[in-house]
Amino acid sequence: MSEFDAIVVGGGPAGSSSAIKRASSGLNVLLVERSDPPGSKNVSGGILWGKDLSAIVPDWEKNAPLERYITAKGTGFLTTDSMISIDFRSKKLEASKTGYSVLRAKLDQFLANKAKSSGATLVTGVTVDKLAFDGDRVIGVQQDGDTITSDVVILAEGANPRVAIDSGVRKPIDDQDIAIGIKQVIRLPESTINERFNLRGNQGFAGEYVLGFLQGTVKAGAFMYTNKDTISLGIVVNMSGLRENNSTYSFNIMEQFASHPFIQPYIEGGKVEEYSAHLVCEGGINSVPKLSGNGYMIAGDSAGLTFSNGLVIQGMNYAISSGIAAAETAIAAKAKNNYSSDFLSSYDTNLSANYVLKDMNTFRGIENVTWSNLMHKAVPGIAENVLFRMFNETGQPKEHLSSILMDSIRESKYSKSDLIIEAYRALRRL
Repeated sequence: MSEFDAIVVGGGPAGSSSAIKRASSGLNVLLVERSDPPGSKNVSGGILWGKDLSAIVPDWEKNAPLERYITAKGTGFLTTDSMISIDFRSKKLEASKTGYSVLRAKLDQFLANKAKSSGATLVTGVTVDKLAFDGDRVIGVQQDGDTITSDVVILAEGANPRVAIDSGVRKPIDDQDIAIGIKQVIRLPESTINERFNLRGNQGFAGEYVLGFLQGTVKAGAFMYTNKDTISLGIVVNMSGLRENNSTYSFNIMEQFASHPFIQPYIEGGKVEEYSAHLVCEGGINSVPKLSGNGYMIAGDSAGLTFSNGLVIQGMNYAISSGIAAAETAIAAKAKNNYSSDFLSSYDTNLSANYVLKDMNTFRGIENVTWSNLMHKAVPGIAENVLFRMFNETGQPKEHLSSILMDSIRESKYSKSDLIIEAYRALRRL
């Protein structure tokens, strides 16, 4: 007989959500998290979109450590001298309150404690070494030479799924699967943040940008999110381009972003309270491994379940949704006393039926747009040139937009046919 009905490896949104759901259903659940307290090793200050938590924590909007609700969404390009962006602000966003800025160190601890209060056994500061097998069936986990047994194991260990890889249930991570994320948390008075971002009360801003000023093969995106009295500022650097370049360091890119003439004023006078780095899933649906097998399931970032198209970044809601789906499958498996690969594959089916895998399949290949030369090397310069020539008053006759655009394309050193082909491919995937 197993010691636990289920073991969850990882106390992030996926793991804790899974543990909450199963423990609330009366299962004997062990939640193992390597950091102490949960969230202390996480570097994400991001946006929690959607209301997936309502299924397991109905009062989360009142009691979870939320920072601000997003009423303003920005997206665009940065060149050396310019910012070209769309700033969308809407009373509809304010009314819906579907997106909140959060600090994961706080959120993860809240969710892990919710799992504990729901009946799960929470163990922190412990690193799981490998899965334990009986033949080809997972029967628990191994830690420091000891085996802890369970009927099923859910791996929710984050973007660097070492246990899953070392246990042979998913392939090693390649450069195309991940990127390097660097984040600063910068403290500023709440009133200063509201003034600089044109916000009131608990309103929040979330912005994502393409860094079009980088040289060579290096490509990076960036983000800026407002919290109550801090700003989360960070970059996400394409691993393949960084390795190919071999002379640019990610921390230098972070400094370039923070000191950009149209970013620096937002954080001027702030105190950096946190500086950290992490791997970020960027491979899309092609990086998603086999999600289940005999006695195990994989959820959240461990399964590559994140989405980014440069306009929207989603990961925490996918993690929560997949964690809940894994828990529902485990509950059904307990009722049938069946933890075979065939039965647990219903987890894959459930994810395919909800929005997580539907989104990832709908936008299959989006990573080829997100990290394309079109987005990082061509569009920023072309957009800057077109807008400058349109808005710059010289006292000379005005130019037709089509003429400005054609000149800008020629100056970009990209052929018109190449840009049309790349734009067509991008639109298909967007």
